[in-house]
Amino acid sequence: MLARALALTVLSVGLAAPAHADATDDAFITNLSTSGMDYGAPDRAIQVAKTVVCASLTANPKTSNADLVAKVTSATNWPPLNAAYFTGAAIQAYCPQYGSLTAPPVPTPAPGGPSTAPSRQPVETA
Repeated sequence: MLARALALTVLSVGLAAPAHADATDDAFITNLSTSGMDYGAPDRAIQVAKTVVCASLTANPKTSNADLVAKVTSATNWPPLNAAYFTGAAIQAYCPQYGSLTAPPVPTPAPGGPSTAPSRQPVETA
């Protein structure tokens, strides 16, 4: 009887689903998943966020976004647009003290004022 109980306990522990380390990791992975980005293995994405993005900023807080994106692209082989999104998500999740480095959103125009958004009109050529 004891052997059977022990076997069932071992089996149930062995079949338990692995969990992310904490709520921050879960929120980060949810952010990436919601974006539709193919980020690969969650553990690898978390590692890159912490060791590439945040470690770079800790070593040099003046690291530019372009340099961070290049480092993420190099570490992952993701296209720059994915690496840029990932970089912002990593800063937001793991090193928000460097959040001022992320690009601000495009401002909305004041009522009746000129638009600050890029024009979608075709450029006329002579």
